[in-house]
Amino acid sequence: MKKEYDFVYLTNTPSFYKLNLCNEIAQTHSLLLVLYGYGSEAVNKVLEASNDFDFDYYFLKKGDSNKRNFLYVFMRLLKLMRCIRCRKVLYAGWLAPEYNLYAFLSPKYRNVMVCESSILDVSMTGLSGWVKRKIINRMSAVLPSGKPHAQLFDIIGFKGEKHITGSVGIFYKPERKLKEIHTPLQYLYVGRLVAVKNVELLIDEFNRNGKPLTIVGNGILETKLKDKAKSNISFAGFIENEKLGNIYQSHDVFILPSYSETWGLVVEEALYWGLPVIVSNQVGSSVDMVQELGTGCIFESRNRNSLHTAIETMEQHFDEYQRNVWKIDWEKRDKQQIQAYISLIENESSSNYC
Repeated sequence: MKKEYDFVYLTNTPSFYKLNLCNEIAQTHSLLLVLYGYGSEAVNKVLEASNDFDFDYYFLKKGDSNKRNFLYVFMRLLKLMRCIRCRKVLYAGWLAPEYNLYAFLSPKYRNVMVCESSILDVSMTGLSGWVKRKIINRMSAVLPSGKPHAQLFDIIGFKGEKHITGSVGIFYKPERKLKEIHTPLQYLYVGRLVAVKNVELLIDEFNRNGKPLTIVGNGILETKLKDKAKSNISFAGFIENEKLGNIYQSHDVFILPSYSETWGLVVEEALYWGLPVIVSNQVGSSVDMVQELGTGCIFESRNRNSLHTAIETMEQHFDEYQRNVWKIDWEKRDKQQIQAYISLIENESSSNYC
């Protein structure tokens, strides 16, 4: 581990898309990724088993992130930060109390919030809203994922720098080819089988319309959902992220019906593999990746009739949506995301470490 870094990134667990993003930033700037364990909230990569990364990393605690001791992790963070200097400290939102507290000890000019939350899923009222405002006011700049995320800071009157990243990380993009379209269209869901993902609504609709649907993933609702699903709905179980490309390419339309989804990287993955998408109005990427790019339909998350209409619209305009999907310049989007981070220190003196 070095003594000086351009970026110290304080986050929860080593999700694969954050690791890829950090590795790209590390091609031109030094970066230390700080974590407090492994968790099921995202697809994690075991860092200790890989030598593929050009950045340094440090675990404040290893093991289950949900079983960490707050005081122990905080004291470890203080000890770490006393041993190094950096130009910017990146905070992954406001969900980790250890990091929130450290934001009040770190100089404001070097504090930056990376925000995946948006006006779709966050309330700034009441005591919790007051706390979030206090934490945000300790930031000199913010990196919201998309436009609904940036609006969150507009609402509270944030005066610092604001750089929209356009995503929450970078996923693996192997070579792809134009895919064959099936008749009838083959629909796909990829994600955890938990209540917030609203998969039960999906099954209700496909039980009614009889269209082919594949569900990839596992979770506590798996048995219940299997018992409810008719024969046109198949369950593929958990599939490793590196192998999902074949699944995407064997389907035609991706659906994400979540009640709450801060961004939804699976939407980007589906679009990369050439699938138009249907997403609920609570999916954070619905504005930037669907509405503005014309890549699919948006429906009301708690309204089955709205989902039914979205599916009908998809089938009527599928060719148009697919053309728009293939117009997306993924290399440009990745470069813009990386630049959002690098722009934080581009105009600073190289000696501006603290």
